[in-house]
Amino acid sequence: MVPQELLASRRVRVLLVEDEWFIRLDVAEQLREIGFEVVEASTADDAMDYIASGERIDALITDIRMPGTLDGLELAGRVRNMQPMLLILVASGSVELESAASRIGRFISKPYDPKRIAVLIAEMLGPAL
Repeated sequence: MVPQELLASRRVRVLLVEDEWFIRLDVAEQLREIGFEVVEASTADDAMDYIASGERIDALITDIRMPGTLDGLELAGRVRNMQPMLLILVASGSVELESAASRIGRFISKPYDPKRIAVLIAEMLGPAL
């Protein structure tokens, strides 16, 4: 269960980067229902454009394998260098990528569990909310 009082104090903005639109749509909708503000990107390149625009994000959730010039690990690494304290969740259905992902952020396995993601975000951002 997500501590609603944590989310009620400030609208937490999550940038969700997932190339499979039906998965992205489903996860984004579930996170919105829980109380998060969700910005969607279909590629790491689009996500970098959004971040470069200066818009605030409180957490990044990115799949690893995506089309484009960057994959999710490269995106997470660049964002980590730009915002060292940002909460980054790196997702993959390939457990063998957990070690590489864990060096940059928190690994989450696919298929996504939006409720588990919400609990992780609330726990990790709790003191900052």
